[in-house]
Amino acid sequence: MDLNILYLINGFINYFLKFYNSSFATFVKFLMMIYTSVLLADVILLIMLKDITSAMRINLRGMEIPVVSQSAMMKRWNKIKIRLESDNPSQYKVAILEADAIADEILKGMGYKGENMNGRLKQIKPGQIDNLEDLNRAHQTRNRIIYETDLSIGKNEAIEKIRIYENFLKDMEFM
Repeated sequence: MDLNILYLINGFINYFLKFYNSSFATFVKFLMMIYTSVLLADVILLIMLKDITSAMRINLRGMEIPVVSQSAMMKRWNKIKIRLESDNPSQYKVAILEADAIADEILKGMGYKGENMNGRLKQIKPGQIDNLEDLNRAHQTRNRIIYETDLSIGKNEAIEKIRIYENFLKDMEFM
């Protein structure tokens, strides 16, 4: 009885190998390879057309966050930090203006509408962005720099405001 089962299994394996190596099976394998390639290309095109990466960013963060390389952001940020090392108070003002411009670009890229950063900041709901109040105060300092020509900014105040913008960039994972 055991010998008959072994013969049966061996016969089945031989039959399968003959079929697998036949020209018909080779033709079917070739067609399946083409079919698989077409399906793979379709999946790639669907991912590109549906913008899956954007949907993933929205699902992970709860909002659209623009894609910016960290190295490019670090270059811009290092220029701001260099301005803070100066002993010239006008450089402190420029550093705050540049940091505010970066934050405004990010908010605009996130889809917040408004004519300016004030309008965008008003659209942010509490909890969407950490330290929203600090960011608002730092932006008010920027407005004072623009509109009050005789405004004096000390180094410590400039460092404090830049730190607020830096925390915003870290929270948004740009640094």
